[in-house]
Amino acid sequence: MRHSTLALLTVVMAVGGSHGYAGSPSGQPLATALTRTVNVTLPDSHNVFPPGEGADLANSQCMICHSAGMVTRQPPLTFDVWKSEINKMRTAYGAPLPEDQVESLAKYLTAINGKQQGK
Repeated sequence: MRHSTLALLTVVMAVGGSHGYAGSPSGQPLATALTRTVNVTLPDSHNVFPPGEGADLANSQCMICHSAGMVTRQPPLTFDVWKSEINKMRTAYGAPLPEDQVESLAKYLTAINGKQQGK
């Protein structure tokens, strides 16, 4: 049902969108969207990941989207789960971390906030 509704909505939008000018008696658009650019200055954060091998990688990659505190407050995860989470960030959310750095980052996150395999 959901897919057929979505398909119908897509067709209606495509057909309606192509006749936007024809539906108006004057031939003008039926609606106009107004946009504006807004600049927002966010405060600097001095919170970084704890020192250790991999901290620079976490600071440069994870903090693109997350605060260090958000990551370090996660439940302790095993290496395999951290690795899976990192890969999810790469594939589902487009994190720019190169594949060859996934294991290094997972080792670091396990070292600062992890638990042993099988426990």
